[in-house]
Formats: sequence, C-alpha cells, structure tokens
Amino acid sequence: MDAREVQRQRVATMVILLVLTLERLAYYALVTNFFLFLNKGPWEGPQAWNSLDAMNAVFVLAGVSYISALLGGYISDAWLGRFRTMVMGFLMYILGYILLTLMAIDKLPRAICGSGASFSDSPDIEDPSPPSSPCRAAVYISVTIVGLGVGTVKSNIAPFGAEQLNTANPQRTRTFFNWFYWCINLGSLVGVGVISYIEQDSPGVCKNGFFCGYLIATVCLVIALTIFVAVYPCYYIAPPEGSVLGNIARIIWEALCAMVKQCRYGRSENNQSPLHVEPRFLDRAKIRYGGSFHESAVDDVRALGKLLSVFTALIPYWLVYFQMETSFQAQGLHMRFSIHGGNGTNSTLDHASMYNEVGVSKFSVPAAWLTLFNQLFLIGAIPLLTTFLYPVMDRAGIRLSMLFRIGIGMVFSILAVMTAGGLESYRVFLWRTDNSSHIEQIVGNVTYNGVDISIFWQIPQYVLVGAAEFFASIAGLEFAYSAAPRTFQGMIMGLFYTMEGVGSLLGTSLLWLVSPFWLNNTTDFGNINENHLDFYLYFLGVLQFTTFLIYCGSLYMQRFSLRPIAMPRSRRRRRVGVVTGGARGAAGSPLIPDDLAEEDGEDIDDDEDENDEETEGDDRLSHHGNSQVLL
Repeated sequence: MDAREVQRQRVATMVILLVLTLERLAYYALVTNFFLFLNKGPWEGPQAWNSLDAMNAVFVLAGVSYISALLGGYISDAWLGRFRTMVMGFLMYILGYILLTLMAIDKLPRAICGSGASFSDSPDIEDPSPPSSPCRAAVYISVTIVGLGVGTVKSNIAPFGAEQLNTANPQRTRTFFNWFYWCINLGSLVGVGVISYIEQDSPGVCKNGFFCGYLIATVCLVIALTIFVAVYPCYYIAPPEGSVLGNIARIIWEALCAMVKQCRYGRSENNQSPLHVEPRFLDRAKIRYGGSFHESAVDDVRALGKLLSVFTALIPYWLVYFQMETSFQAQGLHMRFSIHGGNGTNSTLDHASMYNEVGVSKFSVPAAWLTLFNQLFLIGAIPLLTTFLYPVMDRAGIRLSMLFRIGIGMVFSILAVMTAGGLESYRVFLWRTDNSSHIEQIVGNVTYNGVDISIFWQIPQYVLVGAAEFFASIAGLEFAYSAAPRTFQGMIMGLFYTMEGVGSLLGTSLLWLVSPFWLNNTTDFGNINENHLDFYLYFLGVLQFTTFLIYCGSLYMQRFSLRPIAMPRSRRRRRVGVVTGGARGAAGSPLIPDDLAEEDGEDIDDDEDENDEETEGDDRLSHHGNSQVLL
C-alpha cells in the first residue's frame, strides 16, 4: 500500500470517527433530558406535559430511531449509497433539532405549536382549562424527524467507515470497531455529563438551559455535516447494489416449492452418485440443483439467516443492557445518593435544592450519572486492549473470534444482572429488618423511601455491563459488518440496531408481564420496597444464562456437524477406503476394493466427475499426514 493510500485511509477514518462523536453527543444531549424538557421546558406551571404523555414522546423518539435504522440501511443499499444517505440523515437530524431549539424559547409558529404558557396571555382568548401537553404536534413532528435522521445515520456510518480501510484484514477491522465504540462512549460522556448538566441547571450566562443545550447540539451537528462533506475526495465510495429484497423472497419461495415437490413426488435415484450430498433447504434454488439462482445469490441469503440467528441470541443481552436506564436507576433512587447524607427515618435529602444553596456540605449524585461509570470504563478499557492486549495475543497466535467475544459478553451480562439482583436483595432485607436505615429523598416533587446504602455500591454492576458491551456490542457490530453480504450490508447494520430496539420493547413487555407477581405495589410509585425487583433481575439473569447455553450449543453443532449423505437404495452401498499416494490419491478420488468392483453382474459406473462436482471436500475430508480419509 503506497503512502497516499495510507494517508487517505487515515484521514477518512479519523473524520468519520469525529463525526460519530459529535452525532452521539447530540443524540444523548436530547434523549437523556427530553422527559425533563417536556415536564418543564418553556411551559411552566399546569401547562407542562404530564408524565405519561412525556414518556410516550420519549418512546416515540427511541422507537423511530431504531426502526428507521433498517429503512436507512435499505435506502443506502438499494438507491442512494452510504454517503448521500448519511447526508440526507444529517439534514433531517439538523432540521428536527432546529425545531426543538426554537421550541425551547417558544418561537415556533402558532400553526404547528399550539397554546403554551405564554400563549394564553391574550385577552381575546378565554382558556379556562389550559392544555396539559402544549405544542403536541410540533413535539411529535420534531422527534419523528430527529428519529429518522438518527436511524439513517446510525445504520450507515459504521459500514461506511469500515469500507474506507478497503481491506479484509480482520485485525484492522477489529481495531476500527474498537475505536468506533470508543467514540460512541466519548460522545455519550460529553452529552450526558456536560450538555445535560447545562440543560438542567442553566449555569453562568445561560439563562435557558434547554435552549443552550439544544443550540450546542445543533452546532455540533452542523460542524459534523460540514466536515463530513468537505472530506469527500478522500472517501472510497461504493455504488449502491440495487434492491435485494425481491431476490431474497424469490429464493426462499423457490426453495420451498422445490422441497414441497420433492416431498410430494419423491426423487429419482437412477444414475445417482453413491456419495450424492442431500441439498440444504436454500440450495434447492441453485442452478445445479434445478433452481434458477447462482451460487453467490443463494449463499448471501443463507448468510442473512446466520446473522438473524446471532442477532436473536443477543436480544436477552439487550434486555440486560437497557436495565441501566430503567431498573438500575429505580434501584439507585432508593439508595442514598448524598455523599454526606444523614441516617434515620426523618432524614430528608432535597435533590433539587443542592445547586441553589451556596456552600452546601452535601452533594447528591443523580442516579442517571451512574451510567457515566459505564462509559468511563469503556473509554479507559478500549484503548488498553486495542493497543496492548490484542496485539500481544495476535503475536502469540491467539485470536478471539467475533462469536467467541459475543459469548464472553453474555457471561459478563449475566454477572452484571446477578450482581444487581444481589444488591437489591440486600437493600430490601435492610428495609424490612432495620428501621434505622430508612431515609427519605426528594427528587423534583416525588419522595423516594430509601435505605442508607451509598449509591456507589451500584458501580460494579455498571462496570460489568461495560465489560459486556466491550465484548458483545463491539463484536456484534463487527460481525454485522464482516458477515453481511456486500449487496445488503447497510440493511444488515440497520437490522442490528433494530434488534436492539426490539430488546428494549421486549423489556417493557416483560416488565408488564411480571409486574402482577413481583412488582404489584402500584399505590406508591415512589416506593419499590414492598416489591421484588430482585426477582425480576434474577429472572433476567436466568434468561441470559439459558440463551448463553443455547448459543454455545448451536456453535458446537455448527462446528462439528456433518452434512447428510443420501445413499442410493437400489444397490448396495460402496465401501470407501483410504486414498494414499498416486495421482488419483492426490486428487481425492476413492479407492474401491477389487472384491466390490462388481455386483449382480453389473460394473460400477465411473462417477468421479459427478462426485467432484457434487461433493464438497471441506465437509467430508479430514487430513492425517499424507492421507485423506473420506468421512
């Protein structure tokens, strides 16, 4: 590789990683505090959004961003290509953020933003019952546009960055995805730790925190798009391959028809090779088995099935991953999040007033900030393993495959949720047996009955989730890119993110299913002490462990299983011996003993050419020394 090509690759990948960091910063700056924005925003008092409506808007944002990832990948593969699709995604992203920024200062046109707090001041308008969700149409339009932009960019930026390497070297691909995930967490760290703080507390000259935060995020997106477009001459641009969904459907339908036809009419065994290999389901659509599709097209569809099986096995992992945003935070709200908190039943910690007093001795740690330990762990661990541990293992000839790393991530996921369950069991035990450990904590207008255990005891479970991400999430991204056929690589990456969203939705459904049994105390929403959140966490651990065993068993079967060989029934089966030496032995043709050369007065036909065409040596040959044994 010449110096100019090396420089091109370096510039292209560094710009893409920078663009990714800015995009993730903008996303987490929005999604982390969007619920609070709708509760507060420019609509003070009774006109703010209620909790249920605000939660629905947040779910719409997350759902659209995950589902549109699949759509964005399909558009890039079929029509526009990755570069133009990402530009389109960034334009939608910026447009949605502009609407939110104007909404934060109440400057949207009245046509798309209904009555707000300041809108009812006109003496000509009587509004005895002010709306509970002002600017509903504008909010849903904005989050839908932002979600479409997020999904479109997300599904294409990873394969587009990996394509710039223009290499099949697995070490370079692994290194790129390690740094790719590092940039995701760097953007998340700034978005959650800095921009969210500005939005909540309006520090310094910023009098409207949400306006400042959204404006900063919008500027970051504009900078990202500008840099991304400016470096266009350095990119390797792969043209779109056209739509493949029609071919996928036709291949599956043709294979199904062939299988039904064979089961209905049987197969002819005349002149059939003694070592005829029974075709797999999709192979029946290949030309050599009577179908109408080439080998590569059918193999691409088979690769899609393998990818779907791995993505499905990752769903319980995503269930555990999203506990950081749900049950882990609920658990933290019932622990002491004041560094110098007091003990006793009458102890009250006002989380909202910690920034309003000057020189306070107590500092309360927001439960959501515990996710920063997850991100800090990944930011520190990824460079260490990428620059030191993996190169050492490569020089020693030890390479962890992508599927093996996914399995390691599942193990860390089990440890994380079981650790959280153990901590919750201990917390509930103290609540029920030691009244002196009871405390009350106020967050906003909600009182949480907690136990005097420091919230920092949650750090191990967040770190273990980070370790699971390091192996499973990064390897999953790498596997989605490396194992996907080039014809629908973007769609596969979008499918990976869509399955992540499915995991989130299944977590919500699972919580609804188990709530009558373990989370049935609904009279006090600020108190989970009479529930069994620990049972729910243990259940997730058992579910992940069961999936891990099935995952390992399927990998073992794929590695050591033999394909079935259909033997003709009209005559005796030929014994297959060991081929040694000679020109024919080197070619791998079987040596037939003299006493089996004739049977029933008929010579055995010479089917060597047919055998060579229909059999696959890798499935039936095992090498030992200079001999080849036909299994």
